[in-house]
Amino acid sequence: MSKVRWRSVSSVFALALMSTATPSLAEPEQKLNWNLEQQNLDAALRAIGRTTSHDIIFPAEAVKGHRAPALNGTYTALEAVEIVLKGTSWTAVERDGAILIRERSSKVAREVNHDAANTEIVVTGSLIAGVASPSPMQVINRERMLDNGYNSLGEAIRALPVASGAGQNPGIGQNVPESVGSNLGGGTSINLRGLGSDATITLLNGHRLAFNTAVQSIDISAIPLAAVERMEIVTDGASAIYGSDAIAGVANIILRKDYRGLTTRAYWGASTDGGNVQQNYSVTGGTTWKTGGFILAYDFGHSTPILSRQRGYAAARSPGLTLYPGFDRHNMLFSGHQDLVPGMTFSIDGLYGERTTDRAFASSVAGDYRIQGLRRVTETRTLSVAPNISLDVSNSWKVNFSGVYATDRTLAKSDDYWNSVLTRTELCYCNKAFSVEGIAQGTLFDLGAGAIKAALGGGYRKNFLHSYNRLVENGQSIRASQDNRYQFLEINAPIVRSDDSGAFLQSLILNGAVRYEDYPGIGDVATPKLGAVLSTGYGMMFKVSWGKSFKAPTLYQLHSVRGASVYNIGVFGGTGFPAGTVGLYSGGGNPELKPERSTNWTASAILQPAISPHSKIEITYYSIRYRNRIVTPVTYITQALSNPIYADLVSLNPTGDEINAALDGALFFNNSSSSWNPAKVGAIIYSQYANAARQKIDGVDISLSHHADIGQMGDISFWANASYIESQQRLSALQPESELAGTLFFPPHLRGSAGFTWDQGPFRLTPVLNYIGGVEDRRATATYDVASMTTVDLTARLKIDSSTPIFRGMDISLSAQNIFNNKPSVIATTQVSQAPYDSANYSPWGRYISFSISKSW
Repeated sequence: MSKVRWRSVSSVFALALMSTATPSLAEPEQKLNWNLEQQNLDAALRAIGRTTSHDIIFPAEAVKGHRAPALNGTYTALEAVEIVLKGTSWTAVERDGAILIRERSSKVAREVNHDAANTEIVVTGSLIAGVASPSPMQVINRERMLDNGYNSLGEAIRALPVASGAGQNPGIGQNVPESVGSNLGGGTSINLRGLGSDATITLLNGHRLAFNTAVQSIDISAIPLAAVERMEIVTDGASAIYGSDAIAGVANIILRKDYRGLTTRAYWGASTDGGNVQQNYSVTGGTTWKTGGFILAYDFGHSTPILSRQRGYAAARSPGLTLYPGFDRHNMLFSGHQDLVPGMTFSIDGLYGERTTDRAFASSVAGDYRIQGLRRVTETRTLSVAPNISLDVSNSWKVNFSGVYATDRTLAKSDDYWNSVLTRTELCYCNKAFSVEGIAQGTLFDLGAGAIKAALGGGYRKNFLHSYNRLVENGQSIRASQDNRYQFLEINAPIVRSDDSGAFLQSLILNGAVRYEDYPGIGDVATPKLGAVLSTGYGMMFKVSWGKSFKAPTLYQLHSVRGASVYNIGVFGGTGFPAGTVGLYSGGGNPELKPERSTNWTASAILQPAISPHSKIEITYYSIRYRNRIVTPVTYITQALSNPIYADLVSLNPTGDEINAALDGALFFNNSSSSWNPAKVGAIIYSQYANAARQKIDGVDISLSHHADIGQMGDISFWANASYIESQQRLSALQPESELAGTLFFPPHLRGSAGFTWDQGPFRLTPVLNYIGGVEDRRATATYDVASMTTVDLTARLKIDSSTPIFRGMDISLSAQNIFNNKPSVIATTQVSQAPYDSANYSPWGRYISFSISKSW
C-alpha cells in the first residue's frame, strides 16, 4: 500500500471520529425525565435501552412473569433499570457501556460457571462492547477450571473438545511433524481445530503478546490462573476484527478487574505411575477505591518430568526418553485501573515470567544420552506491558488508546553426545513486539429498532525475531523484523426489535466488519466479515457469519537458514541404491512467501426455552477453506523416495551443480553413517517452506447445559461439549487430497466432555467424562488403528464460610484425573528417541492425584 493511500484512508477515519465525538471529556451520565406506565418487565427494559442507547442484557428468566412498576422522575439509565427491577430477585450492574441484569442470590452466581454466555458480557467476538456477536463463542471461567481440578490455563484449554494438544505444547514428541507441533521450552499455546498454534490469536485483556520460539504462537503458561477471570473463545475466523492469525479463531484471557483482599494457595499433585510431581504456590492481592483498583498475583511452580522408564509402554521402546518435561517457573502479573478525571481512565496490564525446562533423549538402545543422545535445558523469559487510556468523549462515544511492549526470550542449552563426545550449543529465539492502537466506539444513530453502533480505528504493530546459535556463526543467525499498519471498521445494526413478548420475531441484528492490513515486502490484505443474529419468541436464537481471514508468514518461515542434512538413503525409503549411498534433504526459509488465506462461515442454532430457562442447547456448523498454506511439502521423509506423490520434489542422481546449489549458503549436517562424499549422493529432497497446501475443514460443535434446583439436596449444573471435524489437505501438485482429521498426530474426528457440579452449601462435587476419539496410522503401506482414550475425573471442593477467622475464606480441593489410569495406545517407531504413542492427541500423565488449599485473608 502506498503512503498516499494510507494517509487518505487515515483521513477518512479521522473525519468520521471528529464528526461523532466532541473534543472535551464527557460529563457524568445525563439524567433523563421518565414517564413510563406499568408494563411487562421485558418491554420496560427495552424501552429504557432504546431511549438511552444502552444495551441491556438479561436472561429470559429475569423478566418472565414480571411486571415493571410505573417509572416517573429524573434518573440515569442504570437508576431507571434498578427501579423497574424492584420487587424481583434481580439487580443491575454497568460494564463496558452495557447494563447487565443478574440475580442477587449467590446460587445463580455459581450457575454462571456453567452458563456464562447468559450472564457475562462477552466482548471478544466484537470490537463493540455489549453487542451480540454473530460468531460462536465458548466461555470458561476460573471457578469452572477449579471445579474441574485444573491447575493452569494449559490444562483447561487442552481439555476443550475444540482445541488440540498439538502445536507448541509440552510433551510433543520428536516424531510429530514440524508442521503439526513442537516442544521447545515447554511453552503452552492454544491450537483451535488443530490448525496450528500460529492460526489462533491469543489475547490477554484484548491485547497481543510477543510470539514464543520460532512459531507464531503465544505462551499462556506465564499467566497465573489466580489472576484470570475467564477465557472467551471465538471459534470462527476473525481477521476482520483482529487481523493476522485468526484463521481458526481467537482466545481472549480476561483478568480479574476489581479484587479486594489477599489469597494464598498451595497445590500438590503427582502421577501415580511415577513422575509429574507438581508443586504450586501463589499469592494474590488487590484492593479497590472509589476511582480505581488493582490486582497483583505471584505464582511459583515446580514439576518433575515423566521419564520413559516410568511408563510400561515406553520403557523398552524408548529408553532414556523424557516423555513430558519438568519445569520450574516464576510468574508475576499486575493489572490496575485509575480514573484520572471524570470520563478518563488509565489502565495497565503487566506480565513477567521465567521458566526453566529440562528434557533428554537417547539415540541408541543403550538408553543413555551421555553415550549417544541429547539433553536440553531451556530458559524462557516473558515480559509484557500494556497501557491503555479510555476517554468518554460524549454520552455515547468512547475512545481507547493502547500500546503494547512485549518480549519472549527462549534460550536452549544443549549437550549433544555422539559416541560419548560432547558438543555444546546455545540456541536462542528472541522475540519482541511493539504496537499502538486507537479505537473509537459508540452510537451512530437509531432507526427505531435500536442503536446502530460502530467501532473504527487503526494501529501499527512490529514484530522482531533474533535467532542465533552460538556454536555456528558465518551469517547463520536470523535477525529480522516485520511491521504492519492496519485500519478497521465494524458496524452493528438492529433491524427488527419487538416490544411484544409474544411475537415470533423478537429481534434481528446485522453485523459487518472490514479490516485492511499492509505488510511491507509481503503484501496488503483486506478481510471482510458479515453476520446476523436472529432471536425468536420461543427461546430460539440463530447466528450466521461469513468472512475472510489470513495469516502472514512467520519471520522464521521467511528468514530461517536453509539447511542441508545428509542421511543414509534408506532413511528416505530409498531401495536399490549402491551401498553407502546417501540422500540430501534441503529445507529452510523462503523470503518469497505470501500470506495464507481462508474463507470461513458458521451457522449456529441456540435453544433456551422459556419453559426451562436454565437449559441451553447450542449447535454450530463451521466450514473453513484454507489456501496458500505454508508447509514443508514432504510430510514424512521416510517416504520421500518410495512414494510417487513426492516425485516432483525429488532429484534422483543429481548433478554436481545441483548438489552445490543445495549446499550453497546452507547449514550442513552429516547424519549418515559415513564421512561426507558428494559422489555418494543418490537423491536430493527439496522441502523448503512454500505456499503449497490447500485444506478443507468442516465440522459440528454441540454444547448442552442445564441447571436444576433439587431443594434441600442443593443444586446441580450439568454441561456437555462435543466437537466433530472432517479435514483434508493437498500438499503439492502430484500429491492427492489426503485425510487429516482422524489420522495420526492430527485431531480425531470426535472429541467430547461431559460433567456436572453438585453444589450443596459449602461442598461441591464435579465428575467429568473426557473422550478423545481414535485415529489411523497411515505412515506405512498398511493402516493401523490407534485406539481412543476415555478418562474420568473427579474433583471435590469445600468452600468454608465460617465465622471463625482461621477457617473463613478457606477453599480445599481434592482431585483425581484419569481415575482408571487409561493409557495411550502404542504406535510404531523407527528410533528410540521417538515417543511410542501419539503425543499430539494423548497424554502420558496417567492417573493424576492433586490436593490444594487456599485461604482468603
